[in-house]
Order: sequence, then C-alpha cells, then structure tokens
Amino acid sequence: MKIKLALKEFTKALSVAMRAIAARPTLPILNYMLINAEGDRVTLTGYDMEMGMGIRVSFAGEVIDKGSVAVKGRTLSDIISNVPEDEIESIEFDFNDIQRVMLTAGRGEFTLVGKPGSEYPKLPEVGEEDEVLTLSVERFMSDLKRTIYACSMEMPKNFTSGVLLSLKGEMLQVVATDGRRLAMSSDKIKSARTEGDRAVLIPAKTMHELTRIMGMGWEGDLELHLSENLALFRLSNGMEIEIITHLLDTPYPDYEKVIPDKTEGTLGIQRERFLKSLRQVGIMAKQHDGRDMAVLECNSENLTISAKAESEGKAEIALPVKRNGEHMKIAFNYQYLLDPLLAIEEDDINLEYSGSLDPGVLTLPSDDSFTYVIMPVRLPE
Repeated sequence: MKIKLALKEFTKALSVAMRAIAARPTLPILNYMLINAEGDRVTLTGYDMEMGMGIRVSFAGEVIDKGSVAVKGRTLSDIISNVPEDEIESIEFDFNDIQRVMLTAGRGEFTLVGKPGSEYPKLPEVGEEDEVLTLSVERFMSDLKRTIYACSMEMPKNFTSGVLLSLKGEMLQVVATDGRRLAMSSDKIKSARTEGDRAVLIPAKTMHELTRIMGMGWEGDLELHLSENLALFRLSNGMEIEIITHLLDTPYPDYEKVIPDKTEGTLGIQRERFLKSLRQVGIMAKQHDGRDMAVLECNSENLTISAKAESEGKAEIALPVKRNGEHMKIAFNYQYLLDPLLAIEEDDINLEYSGSLDPGVLTLPSDDSFTYVIMPVRLPE
C-alpha cells in the first residue's frame, strides 16, 4: 500500500476515528487503527468492542498502491498532532513489509509497526434495506444537548445509561433519565423509510461521541439506519463518517407517565439570572452537609433560593419572578436544576410546581418541544 494524503483532512479524519479506540482495550489489536486504501478513497476504522461502537471515516486520497494495514492509533495520533500544518500540506504512507509502515511528513520520517488489515475485527453491519431516518444535524444536536446530561453511566446495562429515540409519526422524541429526573426534546424528522413507529435505546456513551463529532463543524443532514439490534449514524460532506453501535436490549419505562398532567403553579424566570443564582447558592449546597440541596420558596413576586451547610454557613438569594399560583416551598438537587439551564439557550423558562414532594417541571414559554421533570428532595423537618 502506498498513499499520499492532505494533512489537514487526514488530521480531522483521524481525530474522529480515534474516538472509537479505548484507552485500555482487552484485545491488543483494538489498540490499532485500520487504514484501508482502494480506488480514490482512504478509510480509517476504530473499534471499541466492549462499548459496542465502531467508527469508519472515508475521504479522498491519492492511492498509488491499494491495500490495508493496522497501526497503533495512539502512536499515530501523537505523531500527526505534532506535524506543523502551516509548514506541511501532505503526508505519505508506504509499506511493502507488513510489519513496517513508513510515514513521511515533510522532512520527518517515522517507521511504525504494522499488522495485516485482515487481522482487524470486522465491524457489525446494518443492511441498506433496514429502516432509515433523515434528520437535521443542527436540530438533532440541539435535542441531544437538551437531554443527554440526564443519563447515568453508573449501570451500563440499565435503561438509565441510554438515550431513547422514539419515532411517532413525523416526530422524533429524544429522552434521557437517571430515575431522578427526565429530559425530553422532540423535533420533526426530514424523511423516513420505516414501517411505522419505533423506539430504540442508544448507549449514552455513543451519543456523547456523536455529539462531539457533529460539533466539529458538520452541517446538513444525518442519516440514522436501524436494524433489529444495531444503529448506524451517517454524516456525509465530502468526508463520510459512519458510527455503528449496538442497541441496549433493556425495557424502557413509560416515560410519559412521569410528566404531571397538571401543576398548582408556575414561575416565569429569567434563565441567566436563575443560573447565576444557583451557581452562587451551590457553593454551600455542594458541601458535604449541604446535601446538594437548594431550597426554592416563593410567596410574592420574588423567588428565594437558599442552601445551608452547618460546616460553612448559609447562602440566600432573591430574584424577581412572575408567579401564577399558590405559595411554593420545595427543594431540589441544585446540580439537577443547573444542567437544563446550561443546555438551553432561551432567555426565559417556566418552572411548574405542586407540593413539596411532587415533581417540578421545567418548560420553555417560547418552545413546547422541551420538557424537563425533576424529583424533589425532602425538606428537613
């Protein structure tokens, strides 16, 4: 195999494929990155078998001699990250002896230990005949940002460690929960080739990686291919990225039953002011004896947010709100209140409430596609 590649494009492709190479994989071959060259395309493949996720990145290159080889991903990444892009435009890979891969970058030459590409495990495949959804990258990124923080990584085989994608007609609901809070965001899909409504549970780790990759400047559309136990996300913009992942095979609770049918009151709050107040109060709340608890009380046109830690002291902040309903006093985990405020961009939010032991509901007055449900913390006697 002999190939010549644009350094800038290769660097971007490598940074994406590296997201599927674990720090300490159980199989030594999974420390390696597969490089395959054929026709006028070069494909990089990384595979985290334990996580059940593989990434393929295909891009244009000058293929002088076709072939495939696997090289250690971390070593290759470290070398490429130190090649000055302002001085060098292209790099070359060359090998005849499969155990030695020559990498030339300007005046630098590196000899890497290689393995035959045939030794690299094959990624699971999603058939082209399976269900396909077309989504807006921008909107899907927004939906994930609004929800994914509500997942839990503590039990990787539990429903709390996944993001639910629920297709209902033309709407796709993105749902995440850790059992103590639930975030849901929905949006219209662009098109679908499917036999009807369907819900799949994607590992949250995969969705975190997808979010990071989409955040590297991708625009346009995203294809989601679904089979019985696999999902494939495809991005294409000259460079083509495929992220293949196993689905979580665990029942998901009826999340719509968690959302209260009605509440006793609503507070209209300016998001940025609420956010800054919670951060200040959080200084006390996050102390060990503060129990991560922020107490919210409103009996006029001001909302008082307070937290107390016997070892440190007390914090209390009042901010103006628009109240519609009865007196409110309820406590929440302060971080659980912060997370959605950091994930949305709207200026104003609504906090709906009932009793001190009933869940609170955060919504957006300007956008009914987002709902956040948070369970309260029991107030001290």
